[in-house]
Amino acid sequence: MAVLLGCKEESIGQYPTDGTPPQKISNPTVTNIKGGAIISYMLPNEKDILYVKAEYTLPNGQKKEMRSSAFANTVKVMGYSRSVKSEVKLISVDRSRNESEPVICEIEPFDSPIFDVVRSVTVIPGFGGIKLNWENPEKADVVVGVLLKNDELIYESIDNIYTSVAAGNASVRGISDGEKDFGIYVRDIYYNYSDTVFLTLTPWKEVKLDSKLWRGGTICSNTFTISPYGTGNLSILWNGATTIESASEMVYINNSVATPIFISLDLGVTSKLSRFRFWGRYQYSFTLHHPKEFEIWGTNDVNAFNDPCSFDGWTKLIEGISTKPSGPDAVAFAQLTSEDVALAIAGEEYEFPLEVPSVRYVRYRCMRTWTNSTSMFLTELAFWGNPQ
Repeated sequence: MAVLLGCKEESIGQYPTDGTPPQKISNPTVTNIKGGAIISYMLPNEKDILYVKAEYTLPNGQKKEMRSSAFANTVKVMGYSRSVKSEVKLISVDRSRNESEPVICEIEPFDSPIFDVVRSVTVIPGFGGIKLNWENPEKADVVVGVLLKNDELIYESIDNIYTSVAAGNASVRGISDGEKDFGIYVRDIYYNYSDTVFLTLTPWKEVKLDSKLWRGGTICSNTFTISPYGTGNLSILWNGATTIESASEMVYINNSVATPIFISLDLGVTSKLSRFRFWGRYQYSFTLHHPKEFEIWGTNDVNAFNDPCSFDGWTKLIEGISTKPSGPDAVAFAQLTSEDVALAIAGEEYEFPLEVPSVRYVRYRCMRTWTNSTSMFLTELAFWGNPQ
């Protein structure tokens, strides 16, 4: 105890060896960019330079510091909103933590990328909400904020979409149909905000289709066989069980020739489809016979539906690829990450393009599994849309 009480706080890093400040950097050159600047310079000819730091104050009063190691000759300063002249102090720091006299540089950044992004945003009505598209050529880390006017006539936040891709899109759902007032803005990681764009849109009605109305179509017995490990009873696919343990509680089909496996469903009502979700075999998610590439086809022709093998009269509605968060390789269930497992439990969801026709009958067509096998298994299907 006496030893512990006698301890002092230890400094981290090398102990100072001298008190002599290093020389200043020289020949600074400024390249202004959107939201900041890149400053190049020459390091002093000293062996114990540790880093160069840039100190600056943003127009909102926030003080910032950026560091660049002794192995580089540039430093990037960011966080500016609108174009404005600003001063940056560049200071050499040596291994004894001595600091040089500052070199003052004047920068004049271009407007932040948030203004390019907000100008590019397009918003259209979608099922149960709205669909947004935007361009972000700088690939800046930004947040697209969505506001909705509530019954008290106050705009409240309903979604924040984090993105850094060059071209992005997103759907905001959970909004009742009928005319609504929205606001869209963009902010960056430095909490600079664009102006808010206000618009009025009418979301489309979206409901989860009633599976009590569904019935399965005939399986093409010329091509497929029902595996003894599963069942050909398609009603298993809408019994609500998504993480089953028994193989007999899933549809498990073998392929006898080189033709993609497919199954047909009668949804019981003609619907403008918005999205669907599928679940594979839980213990074998993203491996073995789990669908990797698939298609959804649709028709309103009952004769086409009743023909179990032909695609005459059918229209392809969507193509999809199963993607797990941890990467493209098929692995054993025990090797899946927590994000992979969460997706397996929630089900893999895909949106239909807004222009697809309303249909009553659908086909799920597995083009390739995660291991390029000649079989396919499914546990559950769900569809959303607007019944006509």
